[in-house]
Order: sequence, then structure tokens, then C-alpha cells
Amino acid sequence: MKKHHTLNALTLAVCTALSGTAFAQESATPETEAKSKEKFEQIVVTAAPGGATMQEASVSVSAFDEEDILKLAPRSTAEVFRALPGIRAESSGGGGNANITIRGIPLATGGSKFLQLHEDGLPVLEYGDINFGNADNFLRYDWSVANVEAVRGGSASTFASNSPGGVINMISNTGEVGGGAIGTSFGVDYEEFRLDFRYGGEITDDLFYHIAGFARGGEGPRETGYNGDQGGQVKFNITKMLDNGHIRFHYKNLDDKVSTYLPSPVLVKGDGEYGPVPGYDASSQALNSAYNTNISTFDSFGNPENRDVRDGIESKVSSFGVEVDLEVAENLFLLNKFRISDISGGFIAPFTDGFPAGPGDVANFASALCSGATDGDGNALNCDSTTVTLANGPGAGEVYTGQAFTNLQFDTRINDLGNMINDFSLRKEFDNGIDLTVGYYYSNQDIATSWSSWQTFIQTLDGDNSQLLTITDGDGVELVSNGLLSPSFLSWEWDLNYVTKAPYMNIGFELSDNILIDASVRHDTTEASGELISSCCGGNTDFDLNGNGVIEQIEDASATNSGFIRGGVINLNRAGAASQIVDYSANNTSYSIGGSYLLTDSQTFFARYSKGGRAIADRLLQIGGTLNADGSLTSTTSGYDTTKQFEIGYKYGTKDLMVNATLFDTVTEDTQAEVTSGLTFMREYEATGLELEGRWNATDNFVMSGNLTWTDAEISDDVNNPALVGNTPRRQADWIWTITPEYVTDTWSVGASLQGSTEYFVQDNNDLKQDGYTLVNLFATYWVNDQFSVSLNMNNATDEFIITESEEGSAAVGSYVRARPLNGRTTVLSLKYMFD
Repeated sequence: MKKHHTLNALTLAVCTALSGTAFAQESATPETEAKSKEKFEQIVVTAAPGGATMQEASVSVSAFDEEDILKLAPRSTAEVFRALPGIRAESSGGGGNANITIRGIPLATGGSKFLQLHEDGLPVLEYGDINFGNADNFLRYDWSVANVEAVRGGSASTFASNSPGGVINMISNTGEVGGGAIGTSFGVDYEEFRLDFRYGGEITDDLFYHIAGFARGGEGPRETGYNGDQGGQVKFNITKMLDNGHIRFHYKNLDDKVSTYLPSPVLVKGDGEYGPVPGYDASSQALNSAYNTNISTFDSFGNPENRDVRDGIESKVSSFGVEVDLEVAENLFLLNKFRISDISGGFIAPFTDGFPAGPGDVANFASALCSGATDGDGNALNCDSTTVTLANGPGAGEVYTGQAFTNLQFDTRINDLGNMINDFSLRKEFDNGIDLTVGYYYSNQDIATSWSSWQTFIQTLDGDNSQLLTITDGDGVELVSNGLLSPSFLSWEWDLNYVTKAPYMNIGFELSDNILIDASVRHDTTEASGELISSCCGGNTDFDLNGNGVIEQIEDASATNSGFIRGGVINLNRAGAASQIVDYSANNTSYSIGGSYLLTDSQTFFARYSKGGRAIADRLLQIGGTLNADGSLTSTTSGYDTTKQFEIGYKYGTKDLMVNATLFDTVTEDTQAEVTSGLTFMREYEATGLELEGRWNATDNFVMSGNLTWTDAEISDDVNNPALVGNTPRRQADWIWTITPEYVTDTWSVGASLQGSTEYFVQDNNDLKQDGYTLVNLFATYWVNDQFSVSLNMNNATDEFIITESEEGSAAVGSYVRARPLNGRTTVLSLKYMFD
């Protein structure tokens, strides 16, 4: 069997079998559309043992390029991942803030806890579920990306830290294939403009470069009343080819803002169906409003400041990296990848709160607020009559009797999520068929965020620029002043640092021409330090917000609404604030053993067993009983959650037909804290399932590709709530799928991407559910000539109303729940010109 040099000592180097044609890094032309039908193996370089082809490897791997991504009609980076088998990518949050998981591994809160998102072989963030700092917030798909690759399963746990479920890697173009492209895209039925570009090629015979990026502006796929999606990215790399390898430099600058959509009112129609509430469609509108964009608030130290809601998810990244890949002696390969990143930004968006009443008739809000309310002297207010008026916008001052909601303004500053990451490895190929890799990984991840003075407003429930409300009692005392119900609800200051050190080793054997065995081990040590200062939920201080010299009801720290302290400002100057020191070390050993049997050149059986771990980062501090006063871990806390996986698979691949099938069994421990409910989770989950992935070149023009995943998952243990044991985890469907038929000619192509799911429960109590659905995404491209093309793609063409999550687990038909739906129908027209 022929040996293959690894392209990444962290990762798998897999040969290509394209009848001698290299994997194309440039975008589709009529010729490459036709050639794409011949792809039944592609180069994969992500988180798996080295020295085997895709057909030979004892792991589940997938890869797709720009042509494949176009067919998905993605509106965010997370939607690019939806075509990967076994991946659940919930993109209902807009351009960021997605929830991503794999193979029945739990998704109890948000982010991508057990699945790492990589860029050119290194993680974007060491932890994918940092509070308000999900990894996908700082990752943008654009034309700088040559292909997207994913390894699913346990081998990832020993080739990358904190990735026991798998790794998704976005790999950059590097200029070996010269030329460039420029293109524009327009929202046909929503407001957004985007410019994409790329160019690369030779500087000299052994020096290559590539530069690419995008710029955009507009309202985004949902109506917010302002341009909430605005910014861009530039990525550049230069590669020096040497006689014994290469050295490459990377640079990235991202400065982008996107609106994010948090749970908002949705109508329960019954039988697993949902829809818009009167006056507001959460799938195409947002509770963001041009009438409530500038907020006068306080930082976490009690200093007055202004915040702009239009910032949404603000992502700022400046990173520099170096990759060195050399054969330093005969059959001895050195690979070092380094990147340092400066990462900051913010997260601000309206969240529908349940206090003082759920979304609905504003009279219920007024009644609930006044009942039991007192002034600063403890005197009851006059609740015989209350009045609600519009505080701003059209008709300001007029009485309002419609629908309302409470806007708990999530407001977090991302002061520093910067990191420095280095991965060094040596790989030796021996004459006796043994392949040995040893390496050392180092990561230094900061988590410095400020959750300061979250405010609550009461507004009209309206998808067309919601207006603020004023609510007074019978004596004219303002319970809500200019929309403001609570000037300061929450104040936390996080200043944390996590250092990860991980030696690792992999050894592979060729027992015969058709039997391959590999084993790997990784030992992660996490050193955590820092402090959390919490001023949450008490210790208010009087503050004259409107500067009129009088402490009014909402400014009085002793005043109450419905029995809750809602007046004043939380803990100005840190009065009464609690501090939790963080000072601990935790460790975990991951291992993986697998093997493959090559029945024929086109058929392979494989099996693997793995145990991996994931360090619990900032969310550990929100769970009681995990840290001692001195910052050390308590005796019942390990600092890591673990995943054990067994998988057995079959691969069949020819140029016309490819089928991969993987049966998996997973046991996961999960320790989590949920911001919106205040609940904590200490659970064990079990999942058994089957992944199917295939591609069929039915004729010279018709291609069918897709994947199908069946998962049987349950909560097998719950320390805090034993009654949930045996239930299906929230948002876990039995079946999910993506099926893409496509018809291709020399001048045009047309097709559909059908993405679907069977029914699933929206919460762990297994009461309220979302019915099964299929999203239809349409795409078509017409080539005017070899250089110029026009494309049209439509996401959710049938305008399905689908929720991915709900704050409520039970609700009556006709009532409202607070949920996040997927985007309604959106259509994009794109023009693209390619040049040498």
C-alpha cells in the first residue's frame, strides 16, 4: 500500500482519486460542474490519524467546497454546516449565536460545547459555548474558504483539545490555483447588499499568495427598523515553498455586526405547529426597533454610559498565524501551527421576559405590575385604575390598549476573548509500516466580559418598530417610565484566563495490505485563574435617572412591583457585590483506538472506540457547589465533561456512487448553566444512531447527494431533576436529513436542497413539541460565458414557520410562548465574474 505524507500532523492526509485531477479550489464553471460528478474522494485534513486515504481511514469524514455550499443557500456560517451528516446546526439566532452539536450529544444551552470550530486547523476559540461568545460569532464564511471539512467521532478528541464530538474545519485557499473573482449579491425580498472578492496566484515559482474577503450592509433577513448587518472581513496568506516543505503566514481582520434574534412571542397552534402572533411574525420580523436603539445604562462599575442596540453581535478579530510544514530528515516531518488573535466585541439584543406577565394584552401587564406594588416608604399604590400610553413614536402620549411584551435587554460587552494557540508535532514513517506522531498543544484563552445593568422595558408587541410604553397607577405614579421598567437588573464582571497544555501521541500500523490499526492518546491540563464579581439580583441603590432631583418609584431602591425589587440601580460602586476567585487545575486523558479492513478497493469496514473530554470553562462559575472560596475545585467537581463513543462503519466509493454508513453509540456527561432560566444541569445522556451519506451520479447531467441520520437519545441520569430520566433531550429529533438533487448542463444548473427533521420536543419535560418539517432551498446558476455567471437561491422557499427552541416546555393552544423560529423565505440574486 502506498504511504502518504500528512498535510497536518494534527490531522488526516487523504489522497484524492479524481482521475488525476487535483481538488479544485476555484468556484464552479460549466467544466468544473461536470468534473464535480467524478469526485468520490477528496483531500481531508482535519482531526484524524495520518497516512490513510478517505476510503481507508477508520473515521467518519465529510468535505464540501464552494459549489456545494452555494446549493445550501446559507444565510449564516452555521447554515453552511447543515449539510454535514449527524450535525444539528440551529441557525435561528441570525448571523451568529447558533447552536451546533453532533450525534445525539446534548445541546442543553447554546453554542458548540462538544464540537470544535476550526479555521485552518486551529480553534477559533478554545471553548465553543462561552457565555455570549459562541465560536460562530467570530467565524465568517466567504470566498477565502477553499473547502469545509468535518470529522465526526472520537478520533477528534485526541487530535484536538476540547472536541470529543468532532471538528469542523474551514480551510483557506492558498493561491496555488491562480486567478480571482468578484461578485455582488442582493436580497430580493429583504434589504442587504454584499460584495465578495478573492485573488491569488504566483509571485515567483515558489511563492504564492491569496487575499479574499467581503463587505456588506443592510437590515438582514428580518425587519429590525435599521441596518443591523454591517461590516466585513479580509483574509490574506502567503506561502513559501521549500525543497522540503513550506512556510505560510496568515492574517485575518474581521469587523462585523449582525442582528441576533433571541426568543420572542410565538403563537401555539397545536399539534406541534406554531405561527405568528397578531401584529408580529417572529420568522420575518424582530423585536428590535428604531424607537429603542440608544440606551442610557451603567457599566458594571456603576458608571453611566450609552449603548447602541444596533451593534447587535459585534465581532472584532485581528489574528496572525504561521504554519511550518517540513521534512526535517528522511521520513521525519515537523509541523507547527501558531496563531495569536485579538478578539473583542459585544452582544446586545431584546429578549422576551416573562415578568410581570407573558407576552399578550397590555392590561395584564398593568394589573400585574400594580398589584402588590409599594413606594419607597412601603405604601401600597392606587391600583383601582391604571393607564398605559405610548411613550414615543407615532401617537406618543395616546392611550394604548393592544399587545405588549417585556424586553429584557441582553447587554454584554466582550472585552477580551483573545487567545494564543500553538500546535507542534513530529511524525515519523518507519520502513516496517509503523507511523508515529508525537505532539504538544498550548492554548492561552482569555474570557473577559461585562454583563452590566441589563435593563427591562415594556413595549408594544409590534414587528414594525415597537414603541415604548408608560404605565401609571390611579394617582399618576409611574410604574413604567418611558418604557423603562427596571433601570438595572443584572451586573456581572468576568475576568478569567484558561491555559491548556496537551501532549499527545498517535501510532498507526499496517498489519497487512488491507488491515490498518491506529491508537492515540492525549492528556489535557487546564489551568484556570481569575475572578467573577456578581452584583446580581439585589442590593439596589437609589439613583436619579431623569435628573429631576426627585427619587421616583422606579428610581427608589425600596420600591417594589409585584413583590419584586425593581426600583433603583443595582449595586452602584460595587456595594454588596460578591466575588468568586478562580484558581484551579483540572486534567483529562483522552484515548482512541480504531481500525479498518479494506475488503476491496471500493469497500471498507471500520470500527473505533474513544473517550474524550471537554473542559468546563466560564459556565462552571454559574453552578453552585463547584468552587471553594479560594477558587479551587470542590471534591465533587472534576472540571471536565466526558464523552465515550463506539462507532462501526462501512464505506463504498466509486466515481459514480458513494455510500457511507456509520452506526454509533455515545454516552455523554454534561454540566451546564442556562442564563435565561437560571437552571443548572448535571446529567448523563445516551444516544444510539446511524449516519448515512451518499452521492449518486445518475446520468451525465443528474446528480443526487445527501445524508440521513437516525438518533435514539435519552437523558440517562440527572442529579438535579431525576424525573427527567428516560426523557428525550430537548430539540433532538429521531431523523434529520439533507437531500440535494441537481441537474447540470454546459451553461446552467438547477436544483434543490431539502433539509428536514421529524418531530422533536422543545424542552426536556417532553410536553411541547415541534412537528416534523422539510425546508426547501432552491438554487440555479446561468453561465453567460466561462467567466460571468448569474445565480439565484431561495432559502425556505415554502415559508415554513419552524421553531428550534422555546423557553416554555408546556403551553395551551392559542397561547404565546417565547421561542426562536428559523428565518422565513428569503431570496438572493448573485452576480459573479471570474478572471485570471
